[in-house]
Amino acid sequence: MRWGGGAAFSVAVALLAGCGAAPTAAVVRAVERPLDGPAPPAALVEPVAEAPVEASIADRLRAAEAAAEPAGRQVLATARDLIDREVVVVRGSCWDYANAVFERAGFAAGRARQTVFRGGKKGPYADLDQVRPGDWLYYVNHSYGEVPHSAIFVDWEDREAGLGLMISYVGAKRRRPGRYQVYDLRSVYRIVRPVTRDGPVAGEGSAPAPAI
Repeated sequence: MRWGGGAAFSVAVALLAGCGAAPTAAVVRAVERPLDGPAPPAALVEPVAEAPVEASIADRLRAAEAAAEPAGRQVLATARDLIDREVVVVRGSCWDYANAVFERAGFAAGRARQTVFRGGKKGPYADLDQVRPGDWLYYVNHSYGEVPHSAIFVDWEDREAGLGLMISYVGAKRRRPGRYQVYDLRSVYRIVRPVTRDGPVAGEGSAPAPAI
């Protein structure tokens, strides 16, 4: 099933590229280099459109927010503001960006975060039915080098194939804001969920930064 209830979804393919495309223009399939690796040749980083856009990305994001639980909705709305309105650049890694989004949304480390699944980079991996919009996922990035990555889940692009739309960030010396990307989520090894004060607190605590 395609993301958005079966509608075709515009996806650009970035070959050996990190962040950089305008987040409201298209979603890109993530093929990122490790943060300490060499920059890709400029000729390889231009996205190539695969399909026409049938609905704006803004409409799709708001639909995901409307379907999310209140805490997840707050995380997604906060991230959307950071990307589209304020164009905020966070110094650091993918972990630093996701952590900043959670904190700004009101879910600082501690009782406002629940670790609902904890595995390892080599497994076990989460049942993807556990994933909810606004969750902070740690997963193996099969698109490039099998390196660990973390990002915030928005919704499914293709649930059967395990492809999810994520709020992703590379950072490091590449001073660009987060953007929306499609990732292969077959190897999610940690799920951290924002929770309200009245929500569950089992597994509470801050999420450690991935080893990237």
